[in-house]
Amino acid sequence: MSKKTVAKKKRIWELDFWRGLAIILVVFDHMFYDFARIFIGWKSSGVGFLEALNEISVSYLDSDVRFFWRPAFLFLFFCVSGICTSLSKNNFLRGVRLWVVALCISLITYAGEAVGGDGIFVLFGVIHCLGTVILIYSFIDFLIRGGFTVTEKIIKKPLGNVLKKIINCILLFGLSATFFAVNFKYNVRLYDVSAHGAYIDSGIDGRIFGLFFYTKEWWAATSDYFPIFPYICFFFFGAGLGKIFYGKKKTLFPLLDGCWHNVFTFAGRHSLAVYLLGQVVAITLGVLLSLVFIGDSLLFA
Repeated sequence: MSKKTVAKKKRIWELDFWRGLAIILVVFDHMFYDFARIFIGWKSSGVGFLEALNEISVSYLDSDVRFFWRPAFLFLFFCVSGICTSLSKNNFLRGVRLWVVALCISLITYAGEAVGGDGIFVLFGVIHCLGTVILIYSFIDFLIRGGFTVTEKIIKKPLGNVLKKIINCILLFGLSATFFAVNFKYNVRLYDVSAHGAYIDSGIDGRIFGLFFYTKEWWAATSDYFPIFPYICFFFFGAGLGKIFYGKKKTLFPLLDGCWHNVFTFAGRHSLAVYLLGQVVAITLGVLLSLVFIGDSLLFA
């Protein structure tokens, strides 16, 4: 009886590496935010190292380090996520799955806020944003493919794959540039958001405006805030790159592949789990430190 050999799908290691690096930096950034804002009671706890940890975290949030590196790793994360659209068989399903997780995050943090106080609820965080952007992309990709089909019926001959790729790239980069222009006109700079917690006092109905751009109303309503702009710009730029460089779904750097990147590629393969686990670990660690050394969780005390 013959054995059937199933070839294991080869992952593109550099995409996992960059996504893993970005999500690890996101986790650390959120951890410092938690220690600075959620466990704000540490600063007057009388416990030296907890006060120092809170002070370090607050200093980080206002530092030049965060000013430069937070926009960089957020660009990297959303850009690589955009590149990965060229490797996915069903981006719509990816977006739906992320939104299911995002809704669970909102429900859990809403319950946590009812127990622990204000500042925990996540109304529209990074998972909500990524899921939304992927769904927008899947709709636009559907329109583009539909346009190719209609065009082929009109001209009564198939369009070449190279021509389709060129048109696809032009459209994706064109949309990315358009989104950048819209973001530049209406939104605050991401560097200012990272360093100063900047937002727009829209003066209009912020319930809708804040879904797209950083506004005062939404900034006060959600502890993790990622409006659609500027992240949709990064994502569509990455989607265009994916069409150019990863059409064959193969690594561009096979000679650099090796065990040296395993920590980052593992995090990249399981980026959603790493992100969620990182949040749970940070909050749990903070509560345990407070209970052990102070006898109180000191959430927002």
